[in-house]
Amino acid sequence: MISKIFKLIFIIIFYFNFSFLSSYESKIVVKVDNKLITNFDIKNKILTTLILSNQEINQNNIDKTKPLVLKSLIDLKVKETEIKKYKINVSDVEINNNLNLLSNNNLNSFEKKFNLNNLDYNAYKSDLKTELGWRKLIYVLYNKKVKIDESEINLQLEKTLKENKKENIEYRLTELLISYESVEDKENKIKIINKEIKEKGFDKVFQDYNQSITNNNGDLGWVNSQSLSKNIFNAIKNLKINEISEPIVLANNLLFLRVKNKREIESKDINIEDVKKQIIKMKENQRFGLYSTSHLSKLKNLATIEYK
Repeated sequence: MISKIFKLIFIIIFYFNFSFLSSYESKIVVKVDNKLITNFDIKNKILTTLILSNQEINQNNIDKTKPLVLKSLIDLKVKETEIKKYKINVSDVEINNNLNLLSNNNLNSFEKKFNLNNLDYNAYKSDLKTELGWRKLIYVLYNKKVKIDESEINLQLEKTLKENKKENIEYRLTELLISYESVEDKENKIKIINKEIKEKGFDKVFQDYNQSITNNNGDLGWVNSQSLSKNIFNAIKNLKINEISEPIVLANNLLFLRVKNKREIESKDINIEDVKKQIIKMKENQRFGLYSTSHLSKLKNLATIEYK
């Protein structure tokens, strides 16, 4: 009880100082082409990230979160411009459906959390709208390019049936996809994500960092072991329920997989057509992720990003 009181006092003092400072020191931190990111945007997003992930609001967590938040805000500005260019529309229904997913169908309580902590709920919704618009844009731009040739599917199926012929298991998987820009960035992100997963849990890390364009909070549903490529199967085959794989490198992306559940099935119950569909879905998701990362990287290289 006492710790809760002290936490509340800390938040009140923090917000008092924050309000005072913002009224006198509100300033532009980054300019992305003609879009601005202010210190208010950064502070609001830092607090939103920490509070929604149930992390303590202290200087260490603020300092640790700030560079990730700043990168996220820059990415959002770049994405906004591209979404507007292609006139991608995201409806209120789509936003609310995703908010329900994020809040575990308890949207009133979720929104109340913003109000109680003086967080900008509209800014959160705006960021979500941008991410949903980006997913739609990537689909529009690259849908035809991710089509998987049937001969490729048959080849992988034949290969996995040979490699995994003793394994008749279905996995309920959740994915987390993170892009990286260099070897140093990759190693740094692996450390950060593994640490954050231990501290906050997979679902919270997904909300904060995921760059996959899949819906349903990364839930891939039930996936037959025969549909998995060798490197993915090897990464999860020994995992227990709710354990998370080591990062799987896919071009400039890191893929983390959580085994939400698994079950053994009889060979006679394996539906080859279903397995083919699962292979197609996995490959399409991976390719969409690669196109998303590549497209954003090109846009950022072309954008004028000025740090004030």
